[in-house]
Amino acid sequence: MTIICRFLVLISLAGATGNALHAQALGSITDGRGSANAVQALQMLQQRADLAYVQKEYARAYELYVHLNKVGDKFAQFRLATLYEDGRHVQQDLVEAYAWSYLAAETGRKSLREYHLQIKSKLPAEQLPQARERASALVAEYGIFQQAIKAQDMLRSEIRKCTGSRVGSRCDAVSSSNLGCGITSDRLPETKCLRIGSLGLVAVNGVFPAQIRQVQNGLRDFISDYNPGRVELGDLELIPDQKD
Repeated sequence: MTIICRFLVLISLAGATGNALHAQALGSITDGRGSANAVQALQMLQQRADLAYVQKEYARAYELYVHLNKVGDKFAQFRLATLYEDGRHVQQDLVEAYAWSYLAAETGRKSLREYHLQIKSKLPAEQLPQARERASALVAEYGIFQQAIKAQDMLRSEIRKCTGSRVGSRCDAVSSSNLGCGITSDRLPETKCLRIGSLGLVAVNGVFPAQIRQVQNGLRDFISDYNPGRVELGDLELIPDQKD
């Protein structure tokens, strides 16, 4: 099986939209009250998922990767594909492995693209139509275009909460926030928190307007330029994939 490391995988929507913000560089910043910010919560969840996988705690790893998938974590999607490929915690299913590996390779990362093609080579020809249909469904629900739309809507909602109807009001003047970023052994960060972290933002409240605008502009440009219904990995178009 192809060995792929999280460090080498583009996992944040901020990166996918060309945004210059990097979650790793912000990892040591807190929200000012000593609790985890959105970036830290995302990183801690990724680390716990990866550790569970390495320690062969596949049930726990599956649970955490499914949660990370909600915000488009490409490495989590790759790991879900490997679990289905090898039948770890879940029943071995190459159709599911094909679909999840396709979703993971959506951004064109070479290593993920190669892994998807490796899964495709193992798939019986008669199962390929079903696998393509399942992959299309995953892209429609968790693909980068849908993630951008969800992130855009979430930012608008959070900005309205901290500015209200006050003309000229700014989110950086509001310090209180409830992002649901708490993470314990039996509690996972809320999707909203993870989505904010995936954009490279530690929060919305208390963040300078220019930083939020930069993220919004990146999302807007990505959504505007995206071609719905057409998924390409470099020069290889995978859906539709009528010829082999």
